[in-house]
Amino acid sequence: MNVEVPSTFWIGLDDTDEREHGCTTHDFNDLLNVLSESGMEIVDARLVRLWPFAPQRTRGNAALAAAVQCDDVVHLEQILQQWFESKYSSVIAKSESHSAQPTLVLVHEQLPELLYWETVREHVDLEERKRLLSSVNHRIWNTDAGCMGLIGATAAIAWHGHNDWTWECTAWRKDDGTRNVPEKSVVEMAEQFPGTILNRDPNLKRSLIAPRTPCPVLYGIRGEDQSDVIGAHNFLQNYPVEQSISHRVFRTNQATDDHLEAFHDSTVSSVQIMTGGHVEIRTDVTLLAFSQGGEINKLAQSLKEGDQIRWFGLSGTDGAYHLEKLKLLSGQRNHRRPLCSCGSRYKSKGANQKLKCPSCESTAENQWDFDVIHSDWTEPPPSYRRHLSKPLGRIGKSEC
Repeated sequence: MNVEVPSTFWIGLDDTDEREHGCTTHDFNDLLNVLSESGMEIVDARLVRLWPFAPQRTRGNAALAAAVQCDDVVHLEQILQQWFESKYSSVIAKSESHSAQPTLVLVHEQLPELLYWETVREHVDLEERKRLLSSVNHRIWNTDAGCMGLIGATAAIAWHGHNDWTWECTAWRKDDGTRNVPEKSVVEMAEQFPGTILNRDPNLKRSLIAPRTPCPVLYGIRGEDQSDVIGAHNFLQNYPVEQSISHRVFRTNQATDDHLEAFHDSTVSSVQIMTGGHVEIRTDVTLLAFSQGGEINKLAQSLKEGDQIRWFGLSGTDGAYHLEKLKLLSGQRNHRRPLCSCGSRYKSKGANQKLKCPSCESTAENQWDFDVIHSDWTEPPPSYRRHLSKPLGRIGKSEC
């Protein structure tokens, strides 16, 4: 007897939330539940963060996607259309600089990975993305407000994540208002599940897993392994913590540095400490270290002309590179004249003249002694890192 193997289709969703409300992860989880209840299998649900400077980005600038296995694409399309219309029929175009443009995409095969790399590292033109999509079998659902979510939805589908990935267990809540996720519970969770990452900012002594915006997310637990994040979620739910109404584990590109290309080596030409503590470093390009940057800001303030530095950063809309990692390769400090063999220190006799020892009157070439210094890598504290930024202590999957 021949058993028909279900076909695999891909769906992506983005741009369902406004600046201060709504939640794409919540909506996508609801959609996946509807599909599962219809007998379809969900594979590789993913949460994909995108270019941090996208002009119409949402709060976390994340898009969602998953593979759906079913043997009836017409039925799948019917479910997607009914779900989308019931969810977003009231969304209309607004005059705000960012208003939701929910977009749901269905394609018959995973999109080329190039679309992901473009979207995580640079600005993407909507019309160009539409043009590229026209060559593949697809359906798009959007409202009269527009289809800006097409960019993120297609990027999430196109992400392969073969070289590096992390996991997040996202839990959602029923009520709004202040979340009940005590700091003590997060501390104990992190100790019990060391494979989880980015749980707390030890400098500020505060949890990083619970949002501070009025959205349906209760918390998001990130980690290196799927079992770690689901185990940590179960641990919290058995603690005196607000109970979730639903949860799902996503594979993610968080903490991978996918938004950054190779490091850069530069020579410092000047350093300016600006009002508020931000630091502008002039090299062949302009670098910025923000006041909240902790160790990276301290190192930036200490730099001198001629220092050799290595850095990772993202080119912002202001034309400067916003530093995410910084290292001093070599710097000269404490310049002084060399010591004479008699123990005294040479002194200068004037411009373009040899040095002279004030004790024995011997001479030497005009030169300086100095200390050579360097530093380890520095990065901002956890509270001020991007979702995409890979912590210095994290080893990527392809580096193991």
